[in-house]
Amino acid sequence: MCIDSKASIPFVVCTALMLVNCGPASSSLSSVVPYGVDLTGIWVLDEARSDAPPNTEAARQRLKAAEIEGKRSDSFGSIIYATQDFPVISAERLAIEQDESSIGISYGDGQHRDLIWGLQTRAEWKIDAGWEQSRLVVRSVVSHTSGTERYQLDSDGDTLFVDVSIRAGPDRRSFRRTYIRSH
Repeated sequence: MCIDSKASIPFVVCTALMLVNCGPASSSLSSVVPYGVDLTGIWVLDEARSDAPPNTEAARQRLKAAEIEGKRSDSFGSIIYATQDFPVISAERLAIEQDESSIGISYGDGQHRDLIWGLQTRAEWKIDAGWEQSRLVVRSVVSHTSGTERYQLDSDGDTLFVDVSIRAGPDRRSFRRTYIRSH
């Protein structure tokens, strides 16, 4: 079979462009839940040991001031949406259900997320969920924003630390939220 080299050039270019946008074909995180690690339970925020969520109203005011001054801004690449995109940074209570292949996290106010271990797509978000040693890691990426959430139990299993790093346009923020298991 003979292939016309001129006709195959667009095919090769289109295929290469599609592969560039695909990202990794497999997760770098483990899908095996570490022995003895179970995040299942009701978790209540320990405000004294937690970072405050971002002040979205102050961010909106800065965005409006920049627009008034004629500075171009991209509100989609803004920390304004951080609490919407990463609800754990403002959640006062978590309800978590975990099994060997997935996890469900309720953040209150009707917000809930179910994840399976590995790569997945939700709306436009590319999400990778799995385990690094004894930490649950959730990496989320969309064109203007990326974030990594790390869930780690303390040695007695009654305190859950959630470290969140977010890049939203030019903003980069990190938050630590500490939750106590409700008995």
